[in-house]
Amino acid sequence: MGGMIHGNNPDNNNIDKSQLYYGKAVHWITVVSCLVSLISPVFILLFPDKNYLDEVLVFDAVFKGRKTAEIWEAAGVQFNSGDFWKQHIKNIFTPDGFAAFGVALGCSVTLWALIPAVWQFVKKKEYFYVCVSVFIMALIALAMSGVVNMAG
Repeated sequence: MGGMIHGNNPDNNNIDKSQLYYGKAVHWITVVSCLVSLISPVFILLFPDKNYLDEVLVFDAVFKGRKTAEIWEAAGVQFNSGDFWKQHIKNIFTPDGFAAFGVALGCSVTLWALIPAVWQFVKKKEYFYVCVSVFIMALIALAMSGVVNMAG
């Protein structure tokens, strides 16, 4: 039992490296995302004048059941779906921009975790898995950019 706690599980020899690297990447990126999402509300509350969105208007629109576009409009932010990332990256050093970064990082964890997995597939010459993984990464990137709208 002690060996499993310290990561010396003999079953790790049977798990493909691509799966191990994918799992480790998902684990650590999720931990970072959770930490950012945990501490960013503290910054939002400590420095409300540094936020780029007016939280009163945002919460008012959310609690009134407004649609996404109406919530953004109430917040005073008008942009197309592709401009979402530009808006948040431009404001990443604001408290609410930092919070958005944490959420975005957690939501896009599959994209980042597939990078080391794809590298292992390439090294093993498993090109079918490379193609499937790159296709999934492309879908995620297109959804993040707003080119593909998966939210309806």
